[in-house]
Amino acid sequence: MTMFVHREKILKFLLSIAVLANVLTWVYARDVQARWTNVPPVPNELGAAGFALGDKQFAYRALGLMLQNMGDTGGRSTALQDYNYEELTKWLFLMDQLDSESNYVPYLASYYFGSVQKPEMLRPMMDYFVAVGNTPYGEKWRWLAQGVYLARFRMNDLDKALEMAHVLAKIDNDQMPVWARQMPGFVLTAQGEKEAAYAIMVETLKSSADKLHPNEVNAMRAYICIRILDIEEARTHPLCQDIPEVQ
Repeated sequence: MTMFVHREKILKFLLSIAVLANVLTWVYARDVQARWTNVPPVPNELGAAGFALGDKQFAYRALGLMLQNMGDTGGRSTALQDYNYEELTKWLFLMDQLDSESNYVPYLASYYFGSVQKPEMLRPMMDYFVAVGNTPYGEKWRWLAQGVYLARFRMNDLDKALEMAHVLAKIDNDQMPVWARQMPGFVLTAQGEKEAAYAIMVETLKSSADKLHPNEVNAMRAYICIRILDIEEARTHPLCQDIPEVQ
C-alpha cells in the first residue's frame, strides 16, 4: 500500500512537471509564427523522386502544389515580388525533368508567376520558356510564344523577345500556326525594323499562302499594308490594292 501511494505521488509530480512545461512552452511560443524563408533550395531529380519513393508522377504533382502554394501557407500571404526568381526557375527546370509532357507547371510559370508586379524579375524564366517550348509534345510551343509575349509586353525587352521569337519560328512542328512563325516580324515591326519585318512577312506569305485559310491570308496582307508599309507605299503596292484602309 505504501509503495502504491509512493508511485501515485511520483506520477502526480511528473504530471505537474508536464503541465508546467506545457504552460511555459505556450508562454514562450504564443507569439511565434511561421516565417517566409523564400524559395527553398532545389533538389536534384533523384532527390525529388525520392521524396515520393521513386514515383516521379507523384513527385511532380506534390511538388507542383508546393510551388503553387509555398508563399501562402501558415496563415500568411506572400507577394510574388518577394520570391527569389533565380531559385524558382531552378524548380521549374526540375519539374520539367520529372514530367516534360505536362502543362501544369508551364501554366503556373506563364500565368501565375508571370504576373509578378516587377516584370524584370521574369528574366531568369526566359530560358525555361525556350526549353519547355522546344519540347516535342502536343502544343508546347505555345509556352515559348507566351515567353515572347512576356518579354515584349511585360519586360519591354524587344531584343529578348526577338531572340525568342526566332527560336519559336524555327520549331519543327507542322501543326504550329503561321502567326507563330511570323512572330519575329511582329517584334521587328515594334522595333521599327520595318524592312526586316516586311521581308519575313512576305516570305511567309509566299511559302504558305496555298496552305492557309483565305481569312489568314487577308490578315497577313492587312498587317503588311497597314502596320509595316506607310500609306504611300501601301497605295502602290500590289498586295494592298483591295485593302479598304489604304485606299
